[in-house]
Amino acid sequence: MKKTILFAVFIVLSISLFAQREGSDSLSIQSVINACVQLRDAVASGDPAAIQQSADQLRACNTSPFNRLTCSDTGVVSLNGHLIFDETFADSLAEGKDVYNKAEDINKTRTTRGMIGDSPKTVSRIIQAGKSSKFTFKAVGWQELAVVAEDGGKVTMKIHVTNSKGFELYRNDTEDVRPGRSERKTGFQLPNMPPCVVELEVVNCVNKDISIVVISN
Repeated sequence: MKKTILFAVFIVLSISLFAQREGSDSLSIQSVINACVQLRDAVASGDPAAIQQSADQLRACNTSPFNRLTCSDTGVVSLNGHLIFDETFADSLAEGKDVYNKAEDINKTRTTRGMIGDSPKTVSRIIQAGKSSKFTFKAVGWQELAVVAEDGGKVTMKIHVTNSKGFELYRNDTEDVRPGRSERKTGFQLPNMPPCVVELEVVNCVNKDISIVVISN
């Protein structure tokens, strides 16, 4: 009887812990999401002090470039004229410099000057008006993903995961799918072996080109 009760308690606790981990507010990348949202809002306000504060907050997250994320888009659209979710870019804006015409080059240099290791990963990309971009990368274990759009942008995520052993997972947004949201986030468990291929489709729900940042743990 005691064993049965203990087993039942164990199951309840396990479910509770899993639910907490699945909750969007428990993501380990939440500080990065917050920093990117703060940067976007600070830039929209035009307040140099707030922009610098957001740059420092993003820098404190010690993010690294999400270099293993590949994009299947055939056309190339420049990031120039759009927000780059990067602390160096934000530093320049806080100093009153107009670096929007250098956004593409600044974004490219990020691939060689970020932290290396297990830190959260970010990359800025552009999505054309009313269209979507598809990204792929390999992952194992617990996976966290988020997308933050620049000011005025609204996005929806569609996620499809597979591996060579027949594993398959769909993790699509189910709320505000057509109008989109200014940021999205999710977490899900993947097998440890073999590695999975994660296909992330980010839908631009507004009628203008927008920049986004893709964030991963």
